[in-house]
Amino acid sequence: MLRLFSLILLLAGLTFLGWGGYRYYMEQQAVGSGSQVAEDQPFQSGSPQASGPARRSGETAAFEAAPAESDTFGIASATSEMMARLRTVPIAHETPTDAKFNRAFEVTVAIDATGDDTAADALPGEGNVVEGEAQILDKAQATLTGPAFDIDPVSPSIQRVSPVTENIWRWRVTPLETGMHELRIELFALENDEALPIRTFTDRVEVRVSRLGQALAMADTFDPVFMILGGAGSLLAGLFGVFRFFRGR
Repeated sequence: MLRLFSLILLLAGLTFLGWGGYRYYMEQQAVGSGSQVAEDQPFQSGSPQASGPARRSGETAAFEAAPAESDTFGIASATSEMMARLRTVPIAHETPTDAKFNRAFEVTVAIDATGDDTAADALPGEGNVVEGEAQILDKAQATLTGPAFDIDPVSPSIQRVSPVTENIWRWRVTPLETGMHELRIELFALENDEALPIRTFTDRVEVRVSRLGQALAMADTFDPVFMILGGAGSLLAGLFGVFRFFRGR
């Protein structure tokens, strides 16, 4: 019994030491990267700041992929001239019906202004595909939001609508919470620094977690220094138990 308990302490100690050390290292790397960015780009008093609504929780950096263009858009007025220039094109998007906690997946949106009657053939076709239509101008923007997810854009958020191939938007999405959660896709037509909302989709994704995922999620709530100290204590206790066992023999 003593040997089994000592082995459990040893394994627990090694696990806590390894995971805590890894998390501590990653946190220090993140702090170092943030300090480097601050040194490379010092704040300048009086520098212009981008205006516009504050970003919501889970929202992607919608304009980061188009640095050469204006990054601030007002709500466009739906004038008769603008409405006359709108073109109707097929649109499709794909999200998974379920996902695993802390396991990334892709969300994809496509529009086809080439004259084809569907945009679904530009999607991977591995999840839940929804088709429809949207009215567009020469430029379009797609955003993805969801407070229960970490969302990273893989493709430019703002794109000039192509007449020769599909326009595709992709995001890498990592679930941060378990249960049923919503992802919201919004598509805008852009003109003269104005954005006209043209289509919105809301998909529900069920996020599940395995027992290992639950254990890792619980471990992430502990301070890494506490994990290192606890792991070291558990490791020493296990070594002491093994030493007593062999000494007693």
